[in-house]
Amino acid sequence: MNKKQVPVVAITFGDCAGIGPEIAVKAVLEPKAHARCTPVFIGDRGVVDDRSRMLGVKIHVHEVETPGRYRRETGVMNLVHVPGIDLPSLALGQNQAQCGRAMLAYVDKGLELVRAGAVDALIGGPHSKKAVDLAGIPFQGYPPYLALKTGAAETFLMLVAGRVRVMNVTLHVSLRQACDLVRKELVLSGLRLLNKAVRRFGVARPRIAVAGLNPHAGEEGMFGNEEQDEIIPAIAAAKAEGIEASGPYAGDALFYRCAESNRFDAFVGMYHDQAHIPIKTLALEQGCGLLLGVPFLFATVGHGCAMDIAGKGVASATSLVETIDLVSALAAHDLKQPA
Repeated sequence: MNKKQVPVVAITFGDCAGIGPEIAVKAVLEPKAHARCTPVFIGDRGVVDDRSRMLGVKIHVHEVETPGRYRRETGVMNLVHVPGIDLPSLALGQNQAQCGRAMLAYVDKGLELVRAGAVDALIGGPHSKKAVDLAGIPFQGYPPYLALKTGAAETFLMLVAGRVRVMNVTLHVSLRQACDLVRKELVLSGLRLLNKAVRRFGVARPRIAVAGLNPHAGEEGMFGNEEQDEIIPAIAAAKAEGIEASGPYAGDALFYRCAESNRFDAFVGMYHDQAHIPIKTLALEQGCGLLLGVPFLFATVGHGCAMDIAGKGVASATSLVETIDLVSALAAHDLKQPA
């Protein structure tokens, strides 16, 4: 049995021109963010002080240089300071190259801490792909970036809000490209990882509902062949492996069943908006995203960096707090497993 009982969870600021640092400061003041873990934030100290002044709140910033010397108190921010933001030139609500570079530096530092065993899980703050693009760095979001950094063959995002769990087969690509990517092997890989992930929530035999790609799930080939050629064979292969998957169901009819939590334990969407709409409709502020396929526990908040409200003091930290709480529970479960 691992002797460590309370996991250490690292949280990056995300894009400093957005709401990431603001909700980080607000989360530090929430007892729930400290209830099941020791949170450690990764970002720029000057940005923390600036956002605290903007919000008119007082937190104690405990800069951490030696991993392990963390404090676990409401109102105390354990901070791994990673410089890179020039405050005088930081324009809130605007995409900037410096913010894109800093955002990735925070994630890279988090990976370093994970590999060193200094933290048990990593949460990525809300990011802006455009800011990274302005920095001249190829970036399509956390899943492909983490796959590149960890050598993972495939990664999938599972959005979670309570008992509603929805996985994307494809994510930040054009709809045209998503259609091309929906293949039996990719759908099957996603079903395997989703089945394993949902079991970590205590569901012994997850019931997984799979959406079709085309209207009416293709209507037996009338509106497309992807269901017949790719999705149905993937479901059949998953069933042969003992995974309780069913479908494909028409996308416009499937997700109303999200409210029927006793019927399915998880859902699979074929493309970004198909999978994200139910979560953002039913529980935007409670949602978080778990990354499947990487060799450690990684999650992100269920929303973007909200440039339109950055610096106005109105951003809600609910999604971040819920993400910290969920990741803490999963990390605590892992710590209790035999070494």
